[in-house]
Amino acid sequence: MSYAPVILSTEKHSYSVSGQIMMAEYGVPKYTPFAMCESADLTIEQETQELADSYTGQGNYDKLYSVKSVSLDLKVTTFQPEIIAEMTMGVANARAEQTISDEVQTAFKGVLVPLEHLGAGDFQVSPEAGGQPYIAGKDYFPTAAGIIPLAGGGIADGTKIKVSYKALEANVVEWLAGSQKERSLIFHGVNKASRKQVVMEVFRGKFGFADKYSILGKDFRSAGLKFEVLADPLQTGDGLSQWVRETLLK
Repeated sequence: MSYAPVILSTEKHSYSVSGQIMMAEYGVPKYTPFAMCESADLTIEQETQELADSYTGQGNYDKLYSVKSVSLDLKVTTFQPEIIAEMTMGVANARAEQTISDEVQTAFKGVLVPLEHLGAGDFQVSPEAGGQPYIAGKDYFPTAAGIIPLAGGGIADGTKIKVSYKALEANVVEWLAGSQKERSLIFHGVNKASRKQVVMEVFRGKFGFADKYSILGKDFRSAGLKFEVLADPLQTGDGLSQWVRETLLK
């Protein structure tokens, strides 16, 4: 004999959701796409107060629950400059291409000569005192970080050189140079189990730092990022949340 469950509604309540997170500065409802996230998990941490039953000496007479914190844990898998800035308390800027002329550096064989503007290309290298320019691939090896004088090349150790180059168009993120700003988030997606849309609002909060930031690796970069959800005093009214609102379309 099999059990037949009692189902009072034809609505489907199993969930497998995919979608996108949008972000805005708190109080400024201009939502733009956030990074792609492999997962997003909300956690409510609770505190309890227990009143021991002194009448019987056994168990509790009463118990209270309160919210200690609400947090959203994200696994971020794309890294736009503004997202990197968000997870490093940084500042993101777009750099236009610029031409740098006759930057003087001291060169040593086999040693990187870092330039003042990293992310460089189109090098022209010559002795500071004047003379024939050095040849890329013969006298030095060019990289985006600078040049490396080659062992068999014509640049002697301690030589003063002039480097002209282009600081190429780039996105530059200055880590730990900004401040943590309050943000609002909206998630919109589709429940693949029912083909119905889902919307969730996280009214107010702040991002923490990424738990790690991979520089090298054979897999695609990912990072864990926590969003600490804060109560939103702008959400008022009986039965209205100041934290999170989830809307599940029928």
